[in-house]
Amino acid sequence: MTRGRARLSGDRAIQAPKNRTSEIDRGPAPLVGPEAVSSSSSSSSSSQAPDVPHASAEPPPAPLDSSLRQEVRQLRAELAAALQRQDAVLGLLEQKQEQQQDAMHLLKQQSETIRLLQHGLLHAQQQQPSERPSAAAAAAAAAAAATSLPDASQAPQVASSGPAHQRAPRRHRSTTRRGDPLASALKPSIADRRTLGSYDARYHSTNGAATPTDHRILPRRIVLVRHAQSKGNVDPFQYEHTPDPSVPLTATGWQQALDVGEKLRGMLEEADGSQFRLFVYTSPYLRCKQTTEGLVRAFSEEQLLGVQEEVQLREQDFGNFQDAAGKDREKLERLRFGRFFYRFPHGESGADVYDRMTIFEDHLVRDINAGRFGPHSTLVLVTHGLAARIFLQRWFHWTVDEFLAVYNPPNAQAIILERVPSDTESRAGGPTAWIHTKALYRMHADSRALLEGCTDEMCSTSWLLRGPDAARKFSSH
Repeated sequence: MTRGRARLSGDRAIQAPKNRTSEIDRGPAPLVGPEAVSSSSSSSSSSQAPDVPHASAEPPPAPLDSSLRQEVRQLRAELAAALQRQDAVLGLLEQKQEQQQDAMHLLKQQSETIRLLQHGLLHAQQQQPSERPSAAAAAAAAAAAATSLPDASQAPQVASSGPAHQRAPRRHRSTTRRGDPLASALKPSIADRRTLGSYDARYHSTNGAATPTDHRILPRRIVLVRHAQSKGNVDPFQYEHTPDPSVPLTATGWQQALDVGEKLRGMLEEADGSQFRLFVYTSPYLRCKQTTEGLVRAFSEEQLLGVQEEVQLREQDFGNFQDAAGKDREKLERLRFGRFFYRFPHGESGADVYDRMTIFEDHLVRDINAGRFGPHSTLVLVTHGLAARIFLQRWFHWTVDEFLAVYNPPNAQAIILERVPSDTESRAGGPTAWIHTKALYRMHADSRALLEGCTDEMCSTSWLLRGPDAARKFSSH
């Protein structure tokens, strides 16, 4: 019985720790006996003892003496002076580099002026006797160009590893740096390089001031050619398995491409004689590139200024592989929505093509104004039916309703825009000198007949609204 109680008491002693949580919640048990007395006395003594700093606390930093503070101030002043000297050295180095760049640009300008004078002399020698300027005029132009060159004594001195006789007088660029007296003193006055048959990037702009005062240096005509007959024109199911950019010409289309080249060459020879030159832009689509290949066979290498692929002349994107039944449904939906603004799924709307054609024409006019193509030149744009119509809409400022009234031109037919034909009207200071570049080109009457729905009023452009009722065109929209 005693053992049972002892075992039970032992079990309870072992299980007692399980109740520690409740003991902690209640607080410590009161002390009994000598421990209580000892604790009471220690508590009383601690409450009466004064506060003493902890032994491990750090002492406050000692104040700096006057000599050390003086040394710190001196070091800071020397550091600030050193930084100022560094900034001054860097400024001098940058100034020397800028002067060296200016001097190198002067040399390039001098070389370019010499090349232009040589080119102008050769061009004058090749002119027809009736067009050749007088000796006095040529001498005056050469003298004016010579006086525009800076004096060699004004050129900045730049270190060079070559001998002194190889360092030509150097010319400053046309743009000057603010506050640079050397750049302001050497600012050149260069004649219009376009009059020498050369490209002048200063006039690479679309504004009226960039349009040459003598329009005879502009291309004589711009020709739009829709691609020749393609397999997609005779079999619309081609687009179900052949990507639109890869659709080729038919055998008939190849012959059409050759024929339009011969026809165009005959027209140019009759109008310009042997002086004409051709520059061709083409859409990257296969049917346009093949049309271009057939067209240029009619011309010699000397008659071709160049051929350039231009992505912005591509066809309207109708989607990727085109399901014929699905496209029929989309075209019906387009009629309800509006043909110009309807965007095909995964494709473009007519307004999208208009936007990229605007970018193309902007760059084209810049190149025309800057004299990239030169006199006696003809530009040929090999493109697509809708793209050609939108080019004309953008060039002649057609309204959307006017555009929708015009049908695509036939395959491999030339739509010709002619520059103001009379040299009297086109001369410098003539009656058309104020007109913007686009307004100088007018659609030929024969070309208008190829565009069903196009009226005579739509064949030219002006800064003014066309016709007496032009203002009322927009009042109903």
